[in-house]
Amino acid sequence: MIKVKRGKIRRGNKIWKKGEAKEVIQGMAKDYEMVYVIDVDGYRKNSPNLELYKKVGNKIWVDSYPRYVEDVMDLIIVGIERITIWNMKEEYLREVREMSEEEIFIGNNDVKKAVKIVKNYGFNGVVLEENQECEEDIEIWKLYENEEIIRRIREWKS
Repeated sequence: MIKVKRGKIRRGNKIWKKGEAKEVIQGMAKDYEMVYVIDVDGYRKNSPNLELYKKVGNKIWVDSYPRYVEDVMDLIIVGIERITIWNMKEEYLREVREMSEEEIFIGNNDVKKAVKIVKNYGFNGVVLEENQECEEDIEIWKLYENEEIIRRIREWKS
């Protein structure tokens, strides 16, 4: 897991800029199946680092707090294969699912609501924060920010 802000990436106390950032992400992508990216600019300003993602290519899972259908489409256009959506208005979720074949996971402060959304719209699973729990029979991933990892807790059993 890494954090991105203004085109720079941070992991632990280390910060990489521009070209280095691209190389670090690509290197991590070789070592791991997927690199989970928390986009601070997306969260705070609805301005994800699309140019960086376009340069990096695939094998990144972006968590940029998309608010609208267009935000998700922007991520897909630059090549993101896996996206986390937190607390998006439900009226947009159906449209996102209809327009996208990418893997989309749902995060929400209310775990029961996230599970309901996954089941109702056919999304791929749920992303939980470290302090959240879920016993549902769906794919569950959990963020461990202090350890800078995301871990699959349960696979989908359909």
